[in-house]
Amino acid sequence: MQIFKGDIMKNILKSILFIFILLILLEAITLLFISKDSIKKYGFINTTKYEILEEKPNTIDVIFLGDSLVYSSISPMEIWNQYGYTSFDCAKAAESITDAYKYLEVAIKHEHPKIVLFESNVLYRDKHKRPWYYKLKNTIISYFPITRYHDNWKKIGVSKEDIITNTTKGYVYVTKSTKYKPIKKNNKPGKLRPIPKGNIKDFERIVKLCSDNNIKLVLISNPSNKSWIYSKYYTTEKIAKEYNLEFIDLNLVEDLNIDWTHETKDKGDHINHSGAKKVSAYLGKYLKSTKLLKDKRNNPKYSAWNKASYIYNTISLNK
Repeated sequence: MQIFKGDIMKNILKSILFIFILLILLEAITLLFISKDSIKKYGFINTTKYEILEEKPNTIDVIFLGDSLVYSSISPMEIWNQYGYTSFDCAKAAESITDAYKYLEVAIKHEHPKIVLFESNVLYRDKHKRPWYYKLKNTIISYFPITRYHDNWKKIGVSKEDIITNTTKGYVYVTKSTKYKPIKKNNKPGKLRPIPKGNIKDFERIVKLCSDNNIKLVLISNPSNKSWIYSKYYTTEKIAKEYNLEFIDLNLVEDLNIDWTHETKDKGDHINHSGAKKVSAYLGKYLKSTKLLKDKRNNPKYSAWNKASYIYNTISLNK
């Protein structure tokens, strides 16, 4: 019996040692792909938790802020390819509005964006009732971003200055398609969706942060046949009017033509890359209409973006 217990303990210790070594290797691999300058300035944890810190300072003109609907729906490189605008998806899975504010606060200290598009779905998430697995997932990604960007990391190019070329700018590239029959929504004018206690206060912090930094704040609702309902639309529209903000609800834009029968990766909750290309094209056109941005594709200071575009397009061809 004692020999048997001894064997069990040895196996447990071997398993713990294996996991420990694996974690060290993952962290070491991650460090290879992060700019030494960024690590020195912001530290390892911050640069992995807030991916935008890997960008050169004062080079991002547009920030897309929010949850998984952002990083599934908006591809900054598609916008760059078509319009030459620099943008970044500052988004986490099941992001709370408090964490979204913190991300934006960190981002604008590093960058000076002209426009922030904020995913309104975050307004309706109770920050105190987020499932534990989303918190765990975000923690793992923060320490080991390679777990989220595995396809991107394999094709990353590092310049002579040791600055990382992030080929997706926070966007998560998924071509997976699932068959799905769209749910018909009941339009009941006047019905409002309750906002969890405390979220408006955090939203007002975001509004003030943008106002103090002369940033145009726009509310947006990315396509989702499962997360989106009319009551959210009416509530968000009301909030937009109260705070004198623009509101773009992509669920109601007929010209977008999202085909839910195959342009979703998870049966209607998030769109896949095919749908994201449509959203990115639409938002690129909107950004152009603001007349606040300049096409930087021929600007030598942004040559790294053209390199990233080449890698990104290569990934697209190989998918």
